[in-house]
Amino acid sequence: MKIKLYIVGAITLMLLSPACNNDISLFNPDQEKSYVVFGLINSTDSLQQVKIRMTSVTDAPITDLMSDTSEFSANPKLDVSIQEWQKDYCATFHLDRVLYPKEPGIFFNARNDIYQTMISPYPDMAYKLIIRNPDNGDLITSKIDPVQEPKLGSPTWPWVRYNFSNEGDPFDIRFNEVPRVHIYLIRFIIRYMEVYENGDHIKQASSFVHLPQYVDDPPEYSPIHLNLGNEHNQHMTKRYTYNVFDQIIPDRPNLSYRQLICFEIAVWGGDQNLRNYVEFGIKFSDNRKQSFTNIVNGIGFFAACSHVGCTGILPDQDFMDSLPLYPRTSRLKFRTELYKTDQLPGLLLKDDFFSLIQDIRNEQQPD
Repeated sequence: MKIKLYIVGAITLMLLSPACNNDISLFNPDQEKSYVVFGLINSTDSLQQVKIRMTSVTDAPITDLMSDTSEFSANPKLDVSIQEWQKDYCATFHLDRVLYPKEPGIFFNARNDIYQTMISPYPDMAYKLIIRNPDNGDLITSKIDPVQEPKLGSPTWPWVRYNFSNEGDPFDIRFNEVPRVHIYLIRFIIRYMEVYENGDHIKQASSFVHLPQYVDDPPEYSPIHLNLGNEHNQHMTKRYTYNVFDQIIPDRPNLSYRQLICFEIAVWGGDQNLRNYVEFGIKFSDNRKQSFTNIVNGIGFFAACSHVGCTGILPDQDFMDSLPLYPRTSRLKFRTELYKTDQLPGLLLKDDFFSLIQDIRNEQQPD
């Protein structure tokens, strides 16, 4: 199972390593160790996960730290739960500890401690994360309100052709603001088949994330009906779409040709905590990211997100005919006919929110 709460390696290392800039400190003067918590309540999913690690202030050389990585792993006996409450109602959900394989690379922690439970969040409830250490009485908490999924206006119909060739009326990704959502991220996915000289057929997926769209004043939440805010419209003109192809699809040796399967889109929404994380994560690469923490007696954050999407978006034939002719896409060797798949590809909505941030930091926006 893919870790939904995958934390981008570079960001995690900065948070988990001892502070190397004396101008900024993550700790109180009398604090030697701190809990590092990353958790999401995803209103579009029932599996909720929380990642917990430790960080410490020490003068030990890095070679000693690498020889004893338990220093940066949390107590395996932690009691982790999420409370769902509203006025006089309260329910507690215990999170089970699941050990996932470590990400590739060099990390100070010995394990990936992921705590998870099955909850389908309700927008009129509040959710509180509670972490207790039975050995020393440490109590770490954070509470949030969940967010509703963005209201998608277009595209909404799967497995039909959309016009990508009309510059006067381009393909648009449209959605309306919903309550409590302060940031939106749009992912555009290209699914295609690669055929190699030796006859191998490999299905591929490449994705591009548009720049974040921030909302300072989202609509008010109502338990009776959904209040919608402003409409956002991301234009995907023919030239813009070509340039996305050029940017995210790599050259391959021994490639005979490619065939497009379909496009997909996913619109993610996040609360103010995720907006803070994205803003500081994009702007800074040092400990100033501590400014987004909302963890009591720890660092990191507990946040809310949701997503909506559409799969099976097929371009018009004019677009397909011109794809091998456009200078920036001709090298990609796409044929003019769509690939007919026996099995409909699944929607790439399971990618976690954090991977979108990595895409934004690494990918230049096309012209």
